[in-house]
Amino acid sequence: MTTRREKSKPQRPQINKQLEPSAEPPKPEDSGTWKENLGRYLIDISKYVVTGVIIASTFKDMYDQFVLYIISAILAFVTLVVGLVLTNKKKGN
Repeated sequence: MTTRREKSKPQRPQINKQLEPSAEPPKPEDSGTWKENLGRYLIDISKYVVTGVIIASTFKDMYDQFVLYIISAILAFVTLVVGLVLTNKKKGN
């Protein structure tokens, strides 16, 4: 049996859908409101306070460690709660 080779048509290169030009230009990402940004900032501050106290207490022998831990825990908790309240997005009806 002899098979006949068919001439194949040149294939078009596959273009990724993401690279195709769209009708609308991409919109810049919404950076959020100032309340959301402040909330994220306060959450970061809370993390930095906890990290700073842990690192500082391991490198330096402090006399009033208990007072330092209490004050930093209160500060971290308050900034965390305020940050979470500001970043809370409620769904509209």
